[in-house]
Amino acid sequence: MQLVENSGVTRSIRDLLDDARACQVTDEAAARSMAQQARVLARSLNDEAGEAEALFRLASIAYTGGQPGDAFALALDARDLARKAGVTVIEAFALNVIGLVHESAGNFTEALEYGLKALEVYRTTKDRAAEGALLNAIASIHHELGDTDRALVTYEAALTVSRDADRDDANWYVNHVLILNNMAEVRARRNEHLLAVSLASEALDLSRDHVPEYVPLMLTLLASSYCELQMIDQSDEYLTEAEELLEETSAEIDRDALFGLAMVRGKVAMARGDIGAAADHYRRALEIAKSGADIVRELKALTQLAATCKQLGDFEAALGYQEERFRVHETIFSDGADLRIKTLQVAHDTEAARQQAEILRLRTGELEALVRGRTYDLEEYQLEAFQRLAVLAEFRDTDTGEHTIRVGDLSASIATELGSDREWVSQLRLAGRLHDIGKVAVPDSILMKPGPLTPAEFDVMKTHTTIGAEILAGSSSPLIQLAAEVALNHHERWDGSGYPNGLAAEGIPLSGRIVTVADVYDALTSHRTYKHAWTPLEAITYIVGARGAQFEPQIVDAFVRVMRVDHPELAAELDALAV
Repeated sequence: MQLVENSGVTRSIRDLLDDARACQVTDEAAARSMAQQARVLARSLNDEAGEAEALFRLASIAYTGGQPGDAFALALDARDLARKAGVTVIEAFALNVIGLVHESAGNFTEALEYGLKALEVYRTTKDRAAEGALLNAIASIHHELGDTDRALVTYEAALTVSRDADRDDANWYVNHVLILNNMAEVRARRNEHLLAVSLASEALDLSRDHVPEYVPLMLTLLASSYCELQMIDQSDEYLTEAEELLEETSAEIDRDALFGLAMVRGKVAMARGDIGAAADHYRRALEIAKSGADIVRELKALTQLAATCKQLGDFEAALGYQEERFRVHETIFSDGADLRIKTLQVAHDTEAARQQAEILRLRTGELEALVRGRTYDLEEYQLEAFQRLAVLAEFRDTDTGEHTIRVGDLSASIATELGSDREWVSQLRLAGRLHDIGKVAVPDSILMKPGPLTPAEFDVMKTHTTIGAEILAGSSSPLIQLAAEVALNHHERWDGSGYPNGLAAEGIPLSGRIVTVADVYDALTSHRTYKHAWTPLEAITYIVGARGAQFEPQIVDAFVRVMRVDHPELAAELDALAV
């Protein structure tokens, strides 16, 4: 037992962390204070395990408090310290928080990666209490991606694990109710409303007995499904009970339930044909969303309001809500992209700082030659980290990471054919692999869209050039600097009609002029969800046809010479193209 400063009582690290966990939802400030005290106390006692758990608790508090950037940095520290101290359960929990932050940024690929890693690490322990919650988090990512089949399978696994878990654990009922609730939402999304009612009813019964704060949410979910089943009176009955319960509690605590209640009231009014009342309920939902600065819910309410006002014949109001919806959608994308970049930059800066610290240690105790070696290792680490990120972006787009390697290799071959310096060619080979690294910040809904992009969506897609340059900016490594140059300029065109800056001719850096040819060729000869793979001759013909417009003539000529070596069977056709 240890004395907590200025408290007047003796409290242990365990007491502080347990109390912080208990009041995290109801008193965030008190929870943060106790977790910080636990961290200070653990550090003073050189208790790495205790400090790791305190860092995780602070990360969890930051996440639920709407501070994803702080949550991400704290979770990284918690993961690393837990790994060092051998506290595997805390390492798994920290990985889960990292995944949750990525999910909140709309970065579902990385969220799924961290969620699965958290589950894998957790299963190496004898602890089983949190396995259902971890599976629930993974299932919710599949749900967000619209993959309801995988979501249901994972929710079923979570439910099975939860049913076998220790019900004496304080969080068992909360986790079990949330799993049932999420499964009911998936069933409702699939229009399987009878199954949704069954699951939500079970969740309601458990909530009434053990988690009363969730009763209004469960009632609202049931009311929505009954409305879809045209059982309007039953729906009204549940909504009335939810309203009565909410009147007895704080609106701040139950904002989720209040929003859901207003939205379902609107749905019921629409089912009755009372479109005016429906609009009033949706306006109430919009007010609730705005009062909580919840832009995702704002978007949902605005969508319903625009449609409802259109049905009422109030086209001016419908247009106004539609324009506001568009502004909110832009804000969601901007916030998501900012958070993606911040999380990636924090991860990179954290690892780079560790490497720099190691170099400093070597400078004080070893020969300068070893220091230079470590400096080289840092550049190697930076390159490896960014390459992994680039491949991850490519996996989201093409289901393969080989595109990035092929573009780098072809760029190097073209540069060699142009007579470029050998060292620069080697750097371009690696830098070319990072040309699309900025795609990690493009939402999955756009990057994975099977059909053509709208003009607004294409504007979003074009930001991968500037975002890629921003991710790679600030490095002292010439290689990473070259990669930033490639990322920014590989969609510029020789005639000045490219993006993002509309550069023309030799105003475009040579690296960008080369990589754009390699990128277009490989993209044309690769299968995409929205196009078939072209033959090499078809792709070469296109590039030659764009000589002097999209591409620099000299580089196209060098490219054709490279293709002649790579595809000797096309010699006659290539000779014809040159005529």
